[in-house]
Amino acid sequence: MTKKTFFLIFLIFFLTSCSFLAPQEKETRKGTSFGQSYKKISVYFTKSKGPEEINLILVTRKIPRDESDIDAALKELFLGPTKKEEFKGIMSEIPTGTRLIKIEESEDDILVDVSGQFLVGGGAASVQLRYLQLYKTLKKIEPRKKVYLHVDGKIIKTISGEGLEVTQPLTMITDYTKKYQKIEDVQP
Repeated sequence: MTKKTFFLIFLIFFLTSCSFLAPQEKETRKGTSFGQSYKKISVYFTKSKGPEEINLILVTRKIPRDESDIDAALKELFLGPTKKEEFKGIMSEIPTGTRLIKIEESEDDILVDVSGQFLVGGGAASVQLRYLQLYKTLKKIEPRKKVYLHVDGKIIKTISGEGLEVTQPLTMITDYTKKYQKIEDVQP
């Protein structure tokens, strides 16, 4: 066998083996392993239908079966929409850079502590929508549990600058999008 033939066989083998690996690597955003069993969770994002119309959109995610629904949903919420979802006009009002500091879950309560970026930027509508994204995502998973929100380790009573009163535990706030709200189930 000549060097040329050997090189050609090696090159063909290398290229075909790479093409088999590519789909497995792109299977999920998290890079979970092939063959693992999954379950579905839902996360709320937003979608603009025009200058005066913003809807809350329910998006489905696949997560490993052994992962906590609350942990996974909040991670996905803070990661934001996928590129494919962004292409469809789906967005998040939660400011980029907002970090999930901790989640504590008990039999009756869920405590979520987020970084200060959660309170930065946007007007009253944006602040209200990010609050609703967080609240509705958690209540979709655990409707009976009380939800508490902390920012940088501190209980908040208002979202500064916008005057949005935050009761602890969180409650459903008046939703200005309610008259426009249309829940869509978007598959990734």
